[in-house]
Amino acid sequence: MMHTEILAVHIGMGTLGVLTGAAALLLRKGSGPHRVVGTVFVLSMLFMAATASILETMKPEPGSVVGGLMTIYFIATAWLAGRRKDGETGAFEIVAFVAALALAILIAMGAYALATGETKAPNPVFPYVLYGISSAMALAAVADLSVIWRGGLSGAQRIARHLWRMCFGLFIAVGSFAAQGAAKVLPPGVGLQVLLVSMILILSVMAYWLVRVLLTKWYSRAEQVP
Repeated sequence: MMHTEILAVHIGMGTLGVLTGAAALLLRKGSGPHRVVGTVFVLSMLFMAATASILETMKPEPGSVVGGLMTIYFIATAWLAGRRKDGETGAFEIVAFVAALALAILIAMGAYALATGETKAPNPVFPYVLYGISSAMALAAVADLSVIWRGGLSGAQRIARHLWRMCFGLFIAVGSFAAQGAAKVLPPGVGLQVLLVSMILILSVMAYWLVRVLLTKWYSRAEQVP
């Protein structure tokens, strides 16, 4: 019974997270509705990721909890980046750096085991996914260390950290859903291709906002809007 209840929470929070995540991307950044929807997105994603990790341990052959932990890491650090004042940092960033480094090493070890033939990949694409994710986690750890070293971020750089981590957390969640055989549980006509398109769309929106925040005067104009 406990498994059924946790699964229900996982599915409900995942659905809510995708809907509110899409809404947050469309709403004007920094507006009241954006903040409200963003808060719901963060909470739903944290519950979704936590229940995903719990469900992995309850399988007959326990799976990896890394996907859930990565999602929690990216969403939590993104949320705090949006809440931090310019030039502010603290103990959370140190904990985040240690977590990112540990996850990067753990995933890299899995990739090395595949490369040496110690373990077998479930599909031909899986090793490349591990290489990409371990590299992303290593870059995230370096970024956390940079924030600590510089004593926090200010202006557009702080907002960029908030944006890319929120989007990447959503990207991982959708990717995990696709990897778990989503095509088998979705209605006919809605399969893996749709999920892959969704993942590409998330990365495209992320790239768009990063360019707009870092390479234009958008942030300066947004600060002037009451």
